[in-house]
Amino acid sequence: FFAFEQSLWNIMHAKKVFDAFPLLFSPVNILQRKNLLYTIEVIAELRKYYPHIAYVVSGKPSIHRSIHDHYDQLYKKISALGLEHHVLFLSELLPGGLSTNAVRDLYAFSDAALYLSKSENFGLPILEATLLKTPIFVSDLAVFHEIGKEYLEYIDTDTSAPSDAAEVIQASLEKDTLAAFRREVKQTYSLETIIKEKLLPLL
Repeated sequence: FFAFEQSLWNIMHAKKVFDAFPLLFSPVNILQRKNLLYTIEVIAELRKYYPHIAYVVSGKPSIHRSIHDHYDQLYKKISALGLEHHVLFLSELLPGGLSTNAVRDLYAFSDAALYLSKSENFGLPILEATLLKTPIFVSDLAVFHEIGKEYLEYIDTDTSAPSDAAEVIQASLEKDTLAAFRREVKQTYSLETIIKEKLLPLL
């Protein structure tokens, strides 16, 4: 049903992203103002509720500025929090980048999008996620309020501890019956699961 390109499909299958819940997605480039250090801490807090959580970042490092130090900080944070098998930077595995179709499928397949930037000029992922009916959690920026008005869940990343942000996201996921059903569909009706649990025992 999804049109995942084979290279992306292979990566997500190998990393067991398809088995994860929740699958959280940030369609952002790897820049300090995207607040990924904070977001990774939120993922660590959410892992207390969801041991099989996965977090995918689709964007590339900026070509206009050095981000080596920031990369080091991100990986130190990931290692310190034991998230090596839960956080996936697609730009490292797909240096050619993602097509528009692949990004659209990631939105649609994800349980929620995280967009917790420190600053933005606009908020295109808000529009993209909304059109694809993907819940999105955003930072408490004026520009985001201009777009999302009262419809979005805002998190003040300056005053909210990662644990507080995680509680907001977890509460939203738990009351979302569609998210619960999506989890059931992914885990029960994948071809691999059907073969392992239904077909192989018969053989």
